[in-house]
Amino acid sequence: MTKFNPQIVTLKNQKQVVIRQAETKDAEELLRCLKTYISQSDFLPKHDYEIKLTVEQEMDWINSYLKNDNSILLVAEYENQLIGNIDVTGSQRERMKHTGMIGMGMLEEWRNSGLGTLLMENAIAWSKQNAILELLWLQVYTANLSAFHLYKKMGFVGNGTIKNYFKHETDYFDVMTMSLEVK
Repeated sequence: MTKFNPQIVTLKNQKQVVIRQAETKDAEELLRCLKTYISQSDFLPKHDYEIKLTVEQEMDWINSYLKNDNSILLVAEYENQLIGNIDVTGSQRERMKHTGMIGMGMLEEWRNSGLGTLLMENAIAWSKQNAILELLWLQVYTANLSAFHLYKKMGFVGNGTIKNYFKHETDYFDVMTMSLEVK
């Protein structure tokens, strides 16, 4: 298993944040963080009320990242509060184990601070050191220009767009799948 060494990073706002691997003791705080940033975003494919996980189920979810060799869940922490996370979810299907899907989110007040770049850099660096992973992929709302530009900056390339994939009340949004080779 590829180990992740915690990082202390300084953001554009000069605040120092710790990026580290999630632990089961983070379950309650991570659940709070997820529900908060999901409610703050128009570009995530679920509502905060759709998250029905208990703390115990969240612990199991975190544990799945700790036990799967091709997966990692990183959290960003500021003054002992979780402010964001990124995960690389490696496929458990034999023919797709070399692939990992990326998901990321952060509290609204931390957006445009450089945190997304640092989370992505750490997830990509870990993936490049991982003996199993060869390809990372993600999906992004095409209207989410800041995320789209971040992923392009990180080297992701577009693989196709599905029109009207997400529906917010009466508005439709397209989604693009993007990928990055890490081997």
